[in-house]
Amino acid sequence: MSHPLNITSSRFNRRTLLRGGIAMAAASASPLRTASAAPAISNRDARIELTDGHIADLQRSIEGAVILPSSATYNDERRIWSPAFDRKPALIVKTASAKDVQAAVQFARAHDILTAVRCGGHSYSGFSMVDDGMVIDLKAINGVTVDTAKQTAHVAGGALLGNLDRATLPHKLATTAGVVSHTGVGGLATGGGQGRLGRKFGLTIDNMLGVEMVLADGSIVRANATENPDLFWAVRGGGGNFGIVTDFEFQLHEYDGVITSLSYTFPGSKARDVMNVYAEISANAPLELTVSGSLRTSDRGETTCIVSGSFVGTRRAGEAALKALAPLGEPISTRVEEMDYVTLQAVADGNLYSDRFGYSRYTYLRQLDPKFIDMVLDYVMRANTPRTSVSIGMQGGAIAQVNETDTAFAERDGIYQCAVATTWAAGEDSAAGQAHVRELWSMIDPMSTGGFYINEIYDDPEERIRKSFRGNYARLVDIKTKVDPANFFHLNPNIKPKT
Repeated sequence: MSHPLNITSSRFNRRTLLRGGIAMAAASASPLRTASAAPAISNRDARIELTDGHIADLQRSIEGAVILPSSATYNDERRIWSPAFDRKPALIVKTASAKDVQAAVQFARAHDILTAVRCGGHSYSGFSMVDDGMVIDLKAINGVTVDTAKQTAHVAGGALLGNLDRATLPHKLATTAGVVSHTGVGGLATGGGQGRLGRKFGLTIDNMLGVEMVLADGSIVRANATENPDLFWAVRGGGGNFGIVTDFEFQLHEYDGVITSLSYTFPGSKARDVMNVYAEISANAPLELTVSGSLRTSDRGETTCIVSGSFVGTRRAGEAALKALAPLGEPISTRVEEMDYVTLQAVADGNLYSDRFGYSRYTYLRQLDPKFIDMVLDYVMRANTPRTSVSIGMQGGAIAQVNETDTAFAERDGIYQCAVATTWAAGEDSAAGQAHVRELWSMIDPMSTGGFYINEIYDDPEERIRKSFRGNYARLVDIKTKVDPANFFHLNPNIKPKT
């Protein structure tokens, strides 16, 4: 089926660009002086010399700041969450508005600079930072405006999940928003948006009403159900392939903020029984319950089985939802705590920058049967590899009530998300853990849906990205070809345009 895309945009004229000094003609006319920035690279891996004149033109065109390797704050500004990516960009553009983002995109296009986009900097694959290229930093564009009458929120493109939660919960309103408060809304939402409220209220994208975004040609457009509807469809699950979102509008839901954190840890000897009970609990769970069943092997090689997660409601109701665990006997440890939702959202934050390295693979499962449980348990117990884990978390609920073609996010029938992971500190040997992940993954993959959650991409190949979008992929390619034919936005789980 054909889906024509007619982009309607905000007013965008050449005079504005020329006044900012970033149009192609102005850039090429800048006098060549000694470079102030480090040499940059292009999208074709060619060397680019950015002169002090070019940088001055860019700085004059924005309200924010241009950070160079010579800047006092450069090393702080280039850090992202994962320590695995110690990258050194040629420049970082700290934007203060959608117009700044527009100017930054135009500058990058004029000079053909390899460009990354950063909000929270939580990209597992380090897409939000780049060596020798340019980073468009959205962190200062972080306002949240709540309309209590309409029960909606406008969320700026650089806002963090904590900004969203802290703005909405005082009004007893909320929407689905991840599990770590310093995650960026932009990356989470455009890739799907899972979280503690997902089974009850759907993915973050299921609550998206519209966006404002900057496209690869520098135009600022609105996209919603009636204006640029194809682009709106694509940005709900297609990731950062189509432009930079500078404003989201979300539907909010009435919610008093009461939530119960749950965790039951059992010895590895009981793992088979625990996982079988978990399969029964998850198959019949109320929408308020979101828990996972995990196997974790410690630094000392001790394996435990953990059922943990949350219940949207009181402690009594949360305990009742997991009463089927009682016949398994006394756990090694139990934590059941009723708390405020905003507080729980920040419990797993840790430091703004992680000190752990990691490697993991993700997929979805349509069912959790005894054969799968036996296979995973047998491997984990036999391998006994330190610092590794296998986690099987619940999806379903409201997420599964949306058709896979209604948004770009297609993994609606994957009732479980399965993750195999290992972590290590600097200086530790990670070879055994990574080999463990890859070997177990090769056994799990044939039993999966074949796709994965694109926000958790590591080294997944292009073919797996295609599989994740299923029948939506061809339509996404068509939209990508229309709005970004040169693939300017490609530091992401990339959907390549037609050539």
